[in-house]
Amino acid sequence: MRVIKSDSGHLAYQKIFKHLLKHHSRIIVWQVLDSGERVISESRLNSFHLDQGLLNFVTPTGKLDELNPMYCYAEEGQLIFKSGIFEIKGQVMTLNLPGEIKLLEDQDVNLIHGQIGMDLKPIWKTKRIDLDAPEEDESDVLKVKSMAERSSRDQEFLNNEFALSIDEEEAMYADKRESPRARPKKEKWVKVKVDGSPEVHFLKLFDLSRGGIAFVAMEMEKFPKGNTIHVVGFDEFDLDDPLVGKIMSHRPIDETQIEFKVGVKFDEGQE
Repeated sequence: MRVIKSDSGHLAYQKIFKHLLKHHSRIIVWQVLDSGERVISESRLNSFHLDQGLLNFVTPTGKLDELNPMYCYAEEGQLIFKSGIFEIKGQVMTLNLPGEIKLLEDQDVNLIHGQIGMDLKPIWKTKRIDLDAPEEDESDVLKVKSMAERSSRDQEFLNNEFALSIDEEEAMYADKRESPRARPKKEKWVKVKVDGSPEVHFLKLFDLSRGGIAFVAMEMEKFPKGNTIHVVGFDEFDLDDPLVGKIMSHRPIDETQIEFKVGVKFDEGQE
């Protein structure tokens, strides 16, 4: 078992969390409550901030005690760490940066499987993280994929989302738009990344079409006009390949000017 300490392994930490974020790796998280009950769930890493010592995850299901530590295990990478909960807000659970990360050997993995009480082999194909390898070439990240080039699961999901019914307000202006916008009937969330930042933002979806998307945000400085944006998922669904677009507009939702509608035009060739 190899142990990496936070005070001496900054580059290794960065590579590990970057890998988990980029590959949308499933992470088993669990907590032992004071009653002795073990709460086990799945999560994913949303973003990490090594300078602030914080990790943002999808909030696990089940009851949690914010005073007890969380255990996190990723079979893709065969690593495990323990950390305290900084805060839980809605769909985001923020953990403190762990003091150490353990990279497991095969016998350690078998032990972890037994402790968790789950057979993980049907879920994941194990992939170790080579911390000594050079950084991966990410030049293809910005490549725009057409609908025909997307995976079958992406195609099925996106075609269903684009087929949402149009409400009365949008129908009034449908003839003035190249792509009619679909307003979700129930509250939906979109996961977006701004080019140049590893952070994944969970934001309320305002509307969606094959030509663009709009979401609701409060911190406008994080979404400058003209910046490239990547839509990486919706609610619990993570796209195999992101939708790519450019931020075109900011419009206040109401007179309070606290929340803004951020309008994004998708790059051509993704229909």
